Amino acid sequence: MPLDLPSSAICAVCLTFDFDAISAWLSMKERSPTAISRGEFGARVGVSRILSLLEKHDLKTTFFVPGHTADTYPEIVRKIHEKGHEVAHHGYCHESPMDLNYEEEVAVLDKGTSSLRVLTGERPLGYRAPSWKTSLNTLELLLERDFIYDSSTMADDFTPYKCRVGDEASLTHRFKFGRESSLLEIPVAWNLDDWTLFEYEESGGLSAPSKVYEIWVGDFDYMYRHVENGVFTLTLHPQVIGRGHRIVVLEKLIKHMRNCPNVWFARMIDIAKAWKD
Repeated sequence: MPLDLPSSAICAVCLTFDFDAISAWLSMKERSPTAISRGEFGARVGVSRILSLLEKHDLKTTFFVPGHTADTYPEIVRKIHEKGHEVAHHGYCHESPMDLNYEEEVAVLDKGTSSLRVLTGERPLGYRAPSWKTSLNTLELLLERDFIYDSSTMADDFTPYKCRVGDEASLTHRFKFGRESSLLEIPVAWNLDDWTLFEYEESGGLSAPSKVYEIWVGDFDYMYRHVENGVFTLTLHPQVIGRGHRIVVLEKLIKHMRNCPNVWFARMIDIAKAWKD
């Protein structure tokens, strides 16, 4: 049993929130007041609604926070931490590690850590790459800095696994798998992300809440019935899920999951610490 769950639990749920705020739009080279205001909504309105909902249901969760967000909204990030939620690493200004060279990625990782440590008094132990785009250097850098877990990749859906380092990909030879590391991966999925389903983009978005609920509850129910010691990870953004009708959908999902016996709602750091080789 690789996941040492509490004695009464058969599976776990991680509600995670990527508190990108304005940084997401700056990283996309957006500078217009309209684009900035979309991120600002998450800080001004979305986080408050989320924290109220979590408090109502007595849930502790993980917020992945870019250093830029921590520097811009220190009172909000401090409040998140004081309420018992985990504050984990999410870059500095939502930079994709794939777009950075080695020295740039080191600087961004350390700067983000510094911003979070100033507010929480603790160094983050968990990491999620902005846009889930890890580079060939990311995992080694996390290991060097004693991170415990990552949540950026998709080689499983409901079962954490150990990250590999040193993979070799070639168009002319077979894929060579690297060595397993001590870093735990708590996997994610695009279908369990609110941005791809809800957020307006030129290519789509703005799904009906009934459609999103059907996807999310369907995946949870499958895990609950078929995956031993499964971990259901939902990736949410305050500027997306914080809209009124979407908060209603999230609460409906929470109530459904809480009606299922023996479900443990956990922070990601709790999952990582419960993992047993």
